[in-house]
Amino acid sequence: MKTLLLLSTLLPLVLTTSILPPVKSVIDPDKPIYLGDVFWPPSMKFIAWLPSEQNTMTEWCYRAHDVSDYKLFSLGGIDSLQMHDYFNQNAYITREGKRFADCWITPESGRMGACEGVLDYDCEGGQKFTGPGTRRWSCWVVEAERNYTLAKVGKILTEETTSQIMTPTAAILGSAASSSIMGAAFTPGVTGS
Repeated sequence: MKTLLLLSTLLPLVLTTSILPPVKSVIDPDKPIYLGDVFWPPSMKFIAWLPSEQNTMTEWCYRAHDVSDYKLFSLGGIDSLQMHDYFNQNAYITREGKRFADCWITPESGRMGACEGVLDYDCEGGQKFTGPGTRRWSCWVVEAERNYTLAKVGKILTEETTSQIMTPTAAILGSAASSSIMGAAFTPGVTGS
């Protein structure tokens, strides 16, 4: 009986501590996501990257991801991103079908340095792209996707939502109801013996 009582008190603790803490994203919502293109005849590739502290003319050669043909891409720990309307007036980025970032042409838009491509036949070392690049769009995460602290969530959202696990990332990655982990698995009760 004592063993059962001990198990009933320790099981919820064990189940809740096995939940891994959320991974922190490196996307700062106050810094842009850059969209651009690399044109090296006969091909044109669309690229996306995050700015770095160095801010050199060729940093994109190493850091950019190919987002051509509506490919899904990941930046800074955020996955399932997709670029839309690159040649229209309002480009934007979606994540899982929802608008994630709005893009604008800014004063930093324009030609960048040229990449030299890979150094050898095995594609080891060197740069990811070949040719001159153009930074066309600067995109910022929309307000609905920015991080909210748990205190702010408690004021804005309903009581049910505040019991969910919120990530401490710069962009909300998702949530899961923590009460559902233990609810159906274990119901403490008193048995006679």
